Amino acid sequence: MNQAMKTDPFILRRYFALAIKNLRRRLVRTSLTIAGVALAVTVAVSLGGFMLGYRGAIDRSINMLGFQVMIMAKGCPYEAATMMLKGGTGLLYLPSDTYDKVKSDPEIESITPIFVGVAQKQGSGIRDDAGATNFSVISGIEVLSYKVMKPWIALKSGPGYDGGRWFEADSKTDVVLGFEAAEYEQRKVGDSFYASIAPAGKPEPVMHEFKVVGVLERTGTQDDGTVFMPIDVAREYFGRPAQLTILGIKLKQFNAVKMREFETRWLKLPEVQVVGLQQVKNTLVSLVATAQTMIAAVAVIAIIVALIGVINTILMSVYERTAEIGIMKALGARRGSIFQLIWLETVIICLIGALTGSILAVVGSSLVERAIRSIADFGVSGSIVSITPQVIMYAVSGAVALGFFGGLYPAWRASSMRPVGAISKGV
Repeated sequence: MNQAMKTDPFILRRYFALAIKNLRRRLVRTSLTIAGVALAVTVAVSLGGFMLGYRGAIDRSINMLGFQVMIMAKGCPYEAATMMLKGGTGLLYLPSDTYDKVKSDPEIESITPIFVGVAQKQGSGIRDDAGATNFSVISGIEVLSYKVMKPWIALKSGPGYDGGRWFEADSKTDVVLGFEAAEYEQRKVGDSFYASIAPAGKPEPVMHEFKVVGVLERTGTQDDGTVFMPIDVAREYFGRPAQLTILGIKLKQFNAVKMREFETRWLKLPEVQVVGLQQVKNTLVSLVATAQTMIAAVAVIAIIVALIGVINTILMSVYERTAEIGIMKALGARRGSIFQLIWLETVIICLIGALTGSILAVVGSSLVERAIRSIADFGVSGSIVSITPQVIMYAVSGAVALGFFGGLYPAWRASSMRPVGAISKGV
């Protein structure tokens, strides 16, 4: 019988059908056990998707910065990383002559200076409540060098955006809005934009009226929420005519050796720190390393609890069917046949739970992402949860493997029963 079961597909199907029938006899208990496995797999798949998606989001966000190296005032590298990816301003500034010194470096392919400041808006958006106060990030740039760094930047066209253009270098009234800034403020080309700017050293802000001369297409980066104006004009309005926030740089050859050489050359300036792409990436990954470890611990605990639940369910099933198993053995069923039947029930529970959990993880991925973002701002744009077929395959395979090992003990207990003793205990 045992040998026949191993080779005859018909008998294999009969054993599978018998295993399903046995599981359905205690449907509530089986369903709860499957739910426990599904929950553990949902957590595991979501965690894997977060780890994969977050690293991908970091890569996309850094690539969309447009430059490989940043030179900024000395400070915390964590702040530097989040500042650039989220459009913050930082608290320190570079002397403007740093640009003149660095741009002569023979290893530089292109360089762009940037000045960033925060302007206060008062009742400027139609979505604001009366008297509401909010803020805009103002970025002063050199258009030509900025577009060299970010060639994908394009002006929005179509109704309400026709005639859009970049501002002239000496224009004190023209601004270009990022996509989200324009959407929030409900501004189009030709509209007025109001911002209240407090010059350095002066407590009272000054209200300025600007004309929107262009709106950018969506980029999925910090540029979307930024208001752009000429760099010299921005520095004048903020009262910092001889200062910069950051220098964005592309090197002719970007690798670890060239990066170290470049960093060594310019760290001699006492006021600067040099931050490379890889540093930013490592910084952002380290920011969530603790959170990922904690989530992984939760996933492991959930898996252990689910495994214990599976073993308990199968053991209870074995004890309840003691007489039945004894009769099967008395009628000629061998130990191997009983073993494989109980083992198959365990694997089926884990397989159904894994598939259910994977579906739940995929369907609920957007909810998971919103929940993660509500806990912490990870400093990147785009999706941070990416559930791929490979992640699902690993999760399902792992659950089935747990079912394989988890079912060994209950199957051994069932196959080790003596027919007479089993029947007498079950009566």
